[in-house]
Amino acid sequence: MRSKRSSSSKELLVDTSFLLPALGIDVEKEIYEAIEKFKKYKIYYLEISLIEAMWSIIKRVDIRYRRIVETGLESIRDTYYKMNITPDHMLKAWEIYLSAHKDFIDSLLYSVSIIENIPLLTIDKKLKSNLEKNGYDTRNIVFPKELK
Repeated sequence: MRSKRSSSSKELLVDTSFLLPALGIDVEKEIYEAIEKFKKYKIYYLEISLIEAMWSIIKRVDIRYRRIVETGLESIRDTYYKMNITPDHMLKAWEIYLSAHKDFIDSLLYSVSIIENIPLLTIDKKLKSNLEKNGYDTRNIVFPKELK
């Protein structure tokens, strides 16, 4: 995936919360406000975030609305850029899971962000707090209010 990345454009790796509206799931106002600013950025996501989003959909959405979800999945894939997960990403996430933050998907998002030097957009203040308490650099973590 690195060959598609351009150092001249502003880039963000987004956590799952920012994919949910495209799939028909209502989220916090700050997420919608951040999404409005996405046109200024090259947006990346992880495939595992779509899997995490589907767990939320399975629990909250009637299957009769599958067309909305299907359209959302296609839209995400057509609009955003998929970042591939490497063994280095997974091993770093494992380390972080054991030492700092007990959510493997969050740990994986952070690991990809750090290794690929791309800001991670999240609303998860606990992730940042846990990382800081355990000596991890959190300068790559961005909250919606920080987007320009």
